[in-house]
Amino acid sequence: MLSLGAVRLGWLRPDIADAATLARWQALLSPEERDRAARFHFESDRRAYTAAHALKRQMLADQGGLPPAAWRFVTGPAGKPEVEPALDRAWLRFSLSHCRSLVACAVAATDDVGLDVEALSRPALTPGLADRFFAPEEAAMLRALPPPEQPSAFLQIWTLKESFVKATGHGIGLGLERFAFALDPPRLRFVPPEAGPLAAWRIAQWQPLPGHWLALALRRL
Repeated sequence: MLSLGAVRLGWLRPDIADAATLARWQALLSPEERDRAARFHFESDRRAYTAAHALKRQMLADQGGLPPAAWRFVTGPAGKPEVEPALDRAWLRFSLSHCRSLVACAVAATDDVGLDVEALSRPALTPGLADRFFAPEEAAMLRALPPPEQPSAFLQIWTLKESFVKATGHGIGLGLERFAFALDPPRLRFVPPEAGPLAAWRIAQWQPLPGHWLALALRRL
């Protein structure tokens, strides 16, 4: 069982799963999740959704002692998914993220957790987007880099910011320009008052696969 302050992280490659593996993942999903997966137009998106939600259920089962299919979820006030209180496992917090070639899930005990994964193949990673969505310090840092380095640095900042807003529970409505990260090593520079004190946050980032960035934010309560 998870101790306070600990976090478990897992990831899968949906793009290389064989038919038997995909069937095992599908068997873990609820009927509603299977229906939603079936509505995706592209097979790659169906695979990613199925893998992500199977991973979420298996990781919660490993830490919470209920079978994978038994987990039910509710939506928090700001749209963040949470374990249904009736299951008496609300102390388990989780965050899920996926792209077509990588899915990941983080599970924590009590602490707020946020996770984001992205692939460098994502289009339109431009300094212009940074000027629009990032804090001025972050946009200036990107513009100062050589052009070949900018897409990867953009993605580093983007995943860090996405993981942070997921952990707060506010989502992007918090305002991506209201807080800032530095890189090498990744760290928060300042946060909005509603996100709590800077010292409450733990940040991590790495590349689990070439061409992908993963960021994790944990807020100690």
